[in-house]
Amino acid sequence: MSRKIKSAAKTTGAPSENQNGMLAKKPRAARKMPAARKTGLRVSRKKMSEVTDDAIRLRAYFISQDRRRHGLSSDPNSDWIEARRQLLAEIEKP
Repeated sequence: MSRKIKSAAKTTGAPSENQNGMLAKKPRAARKMPAARKTGLRVSRKKMSEVTDDAIRLRAYFISQDRRRHGLSSDPNSDWIEARRQLLAEIEKP
């Protein structure tokens, strides 16, 4: 290729040839990784400390099922409080 053709190819965005006469590939743009992947999926302490009502509800259900299986009496309020206590204790573990 002559100099005029090479410079025109670069300005128009057309593929250019390398020294061997083959078409050169354009370098790939760097992909942005989500922040969670960069940090090894570490979650901040603040985000972990949030215990959702759905999580408490599910844990309370299993607590009540376990008590019924063992023939113990229970009420929904005590199951809810125990489920919340257990979930908060799991979060506080290092």
